[in-house]
Amino acid sequence: MKQSGKKVPGMLRAWSGVFAASLLAGCGGAESVSSEEPPAAAQEQAQEVPGAPIVDSMEAIALDSVLSAKTRSLIRARLAEGQAQIHQQIPVVSDSGQQLVLNDRGVDGDEKAGDGVFSAIGDVDFVALQATQSRIREFQERNPQTPLTFATFDNRALVSERALTPLSADIFKPGVPIPITPVGISFAVKPANSLIINHPSVINDPTRTYDPCSNVGNPNGVWTFNHLMREMANTHVSPPVLTEHWLRQWTVNQNINGWTVPARPSMNSFILSPWPRVSGALDLTRSPFKLVAIVNRLDLGGNRGPSAYASGNAGELRFVFAAVDRTATTCAVRPFLVIFEYGVPHASCSAVQTWARQWLDLSSPLMALGSPTYNAALANLTQQVVTRNAAPRKPNGSAINQIRTNEEWLRYPWELREFHLMGSGISANRLQGQPTVMTPGDSHNNTPVLRDFVNANTSAILAGTYTVPATYPTAGTPFLGAFPWISTVPSAFWRATGIANNDARHQFSLNTCNGCHARETNTGFMHINQHGGLSPFLATGMASPTTPYWVQDPVVSSVNRPFFEIRMRAQNLDSVANQACLSRAFDRAITAAH
Repeated sequence: MKQSGKKVPGMLRAWSGVFAASLLAGCGGAESVSSEEPPAAAQEQAQEVPGAPIVDSMEAIALDSVLSAKTRSLIRARLAEGQAQIHQQIPVVSDSGQQLVLNDRGVDGDEKAGDGVFSAIGDVDFVALQATQSRIREFQERNPQTPLTFATFDNRALVSERALTPLSADIFKPGVPIPITPVGISFAVKPANSLIINHPSVINDPTRTYDPCSNVGNPNGVWTFNHLMREMANTHVSPPVLTEHWLRQWTVNQNINGWTVPARPSMNSFILSPWPRVSGALDLTRSPFKLVAIVNRLDLGGNRGPSAYASGNAGELRFVFAAVDRTATTCAVRPFLVIFEYGVPHASCSAVQTWARQWLDLSSPLMALGSPTYNAALANLTQQVVTRNAAPRKPNGSAINQIRTNEEWLRYPWELREFHLMGSGISANRLQGQPTVMTPGDSHNNTPVLRDFVNANTSAILAGTYTVPATYPTAGTPFLGAFPWISTVPSAFWRATGIANNDARHQFSLNTCNGCHARETNTGFMHINQHGGLSPFLATGMASPTTPYWVQDPVVSSVNRPFFEIRMRAQNLDSVANQACLSRAFDRAITAAH
């Protein structure tokens, strides 16, 4: 069995480019309606977004006579091979929250210019660093048969793994170089408690959710579609008007980035017509959308990717709803998913760490999943994000980044769409269809245009520093798509005769909506389905984060790729929750917003 990726020992010689439970989309509609705000990124060529410096090692030398939680120290770092030719400095945040720049120019704390060691003077929390060593020992003693390791992921590929061993207590002295290494103990995280939450006692909580079929629950509960839309509308627009304007985009053709997105008129008969109204307006307390999952995407944080979709140091919080069919003899959920994706409005290192610790606390042995105590703690987390004015600088003061949908209930084939809350133009304060992130229009698949794009951007694709431009190869040629389809599941993927590097083809395809939801992850379109069930891509890691989910490459059958998506998320959560700010310098970029 051939494995693909960077060369590392054993099983780690593999791409683990793993994509999550994000569900992507476009916009749709019989009459033609133009999107009033075309994407600002329209351009002829792809943009290569400079990636963050890849730090290989870091150490600190205490300059104060006593090691404390705020010790003035010389901080030194080395970059990974080849990075010093790209980056002249390393921006970091000290453990007291101070913005620092490590440099190799022999000034501002750097000892010697050009020696490959980047330095600056800043605060180091040696109390937290020592506590990390104690925590490693504790987990080793608790699980002596399970070696602790830390995995390094590069653009979602597992490229290396090292043993987690505690530093000797003897080195914690002033004047002695003390290594600072990233530590994340994935075993400390219960994925079903802290990452993807679909337990029946949560998604059917009678005080916080509402079932449109049984009419059981609280229609004003904090995890209902009603609550999320009302808080998003704020006082800027009527919540029923915001909702109906968004949904009616399916009833007419839409023009988005030069693509005609065809109408799906069943939106009227399946969703809008059966929806109860009050004085002519949609009754949001009777909305036909049922909660099926709550998802923590802390791993998208840190402003590490080129797309704005995952913006925010604390990543995203997501709610997944399924539409219900009230026209059938028996009311039931249907394959029409709506995903609210919020940028978590916490920015400082300490605020993000507190956020992560609250999620990690949900994995405590004292927290029974779905218990009143657990649900109350989870609601405290979600309310920090979804309430009005949580993000005052964003449209309507809402923290929403985008709403994505995937469905085939309204009309086959499977289709994905994406909507943004607009801040200006004639659609201000409304949800408007937009291009789908990182995904070209379907007509470009298996064409010379796609071949040329991948070949011209191979290095950037493999480094995770590329974007998919609105137009390519010329300014008048739409490239970025608006309504990805999956007509055959799970065989859909991106390819073209003449692509020189199959790893680049795979990474590009995996980063698209339909590649991620089909062949590149061997998924039957939904990573979270209308019943809350998970695709094998996610379910494998939820059951056992260290067990790989293998997928055979669709082009080179001898290449098999192991995915460790849940392990990556769990390790990230534990790392952010328990380590001080300096360790965040080791974080790697995530290209896509999946």
